[in-house]
Amino acid sequence: MTTHGHVARFAIQLGRREEAIEVLRPMFAQIENEPGTLLYLMHVSSEEDDVIWFYERYQDEAAFAVHASSTAHHDVLEKLKPLLSGKPEVTYLDLVAEKGLPRPAGMS
Repeated sequence: MTTHGHVARFAIQLGRREEAIEVLRPMFAQIENEPGTLLYLMHVSSEEDDVIWFYERYQDEAAFAVHASSTAHHDVLEKLKPLLSGKPEVTYLDLVAEKGLPRPAGMS
């Protein structure tokens, strides 16, 4: 299955992680309208109090483009910027093997 995936690391100003989580929450309503968003997971680090991680997987590059160009995505990132302690780190990933990944209609 050819998909687009990445992990994103957001370093948050110390003591403001919960505030940042609330800023990010509206994205979960947005992705309900994105059939090409297969996985969208927000994590906090048990070792770093000031970090939020995302794992995202999209049906393809076009689905990621839909997500990244949404008004909600833009608005959330603008609200998040003042809470960051550094530039977000994004690592793009090629899927090698999987278990449990939702299969979009028409994909084998």
